[in-house]
Amino acid sequence: MARKVTIKELAVRLNVSVPTLRKYGECGLLDVDSVQGRTNLFDEEEAVARVDEINRLKSKGYSLSLIREKLDARPSGFAPLDLGIAGPNVSHGRHVLYVVQDLDEYHAFARDFIVNALRGDQAVMLVVHPDHREPLEHLVAASGFDLRQLENSRQLTFTWFESAPAHLVASQQVDAFHDTVMGILNAGWQSLRLLGHPEMDPDGTDDSVLAAYEAHITQWAAKLPIIVVCTWMASNGNADILLRLQHHHREFVHRESVFFRAS
Repeated sequence: MARKVTIKELAVRLNVSVPTLRKYGECGLLDVDSVQGRTNLFDEEEAVARVDEINRLKSKGYSLSLIREKLDARPSGFAPLDLGIAGPNVSHGRHVLYVVQDLDEYHAFARDFIVNALRGDQAVMLVVHPDHREPLEHLVAASGFDLRQLENSRQLTFTWFESAPAHLVASQQVDAFHDTVMGILNAGWQSLRLLGHPEMDPDGTDDSVLAAYEAHITQWAAKLPIIVVCTWMASNGNADILLRLQHHHREFVHRESVFFRAS
């Protein structure tokens, strides 16, 4: 059961003042979970996550009113998105489209995403064309890991599409990815991060492939903690392609902004 705490206990846990938490409550940023007698109680984990998010946005210069607008825009029940680039923690069960400007931005993201997973004893599945594997292999080796040992243990898996995107057969492709994920699970890994490569041309991919892929991700998330980050290079397409892709992802990220799929 979730632990309920008073505002004083929450302040101690977060190392902030009680007046600061009261101010967040007055601004509609921090909700009381229940009332016991005359004492307001908070769900500890939910409150900690919310205050962490408030502080993150404050550090970027957002006012409390703007923070309220950003948080209110999120669908009910959606926790702040953690892509795992600052450490081993990630938002499990999430399917994210990450928009990058160029390969340099992709590689910078991939380095933290992959290395933090390996250090956190998580498995990583990289969907990358064989011609583009070398830079990712290099960043793994440069971080002090034994590439072959990682592949042999299935902690690190490289895979690609069975055929050219324009000729994909949805059922065969998602089944192939499903077999790969199940192989990683059967190897004993308890958590998985999946990262896609931005140089695939999504304009040549049939909607049925993307829809079937998302359905399988839902199945995978029921079996193990997983986050799937598909990357797309903005310079490869236009807004129409971005909107089409967004329809097949729970959310998409561009720089510091997170956009959620309309229900």
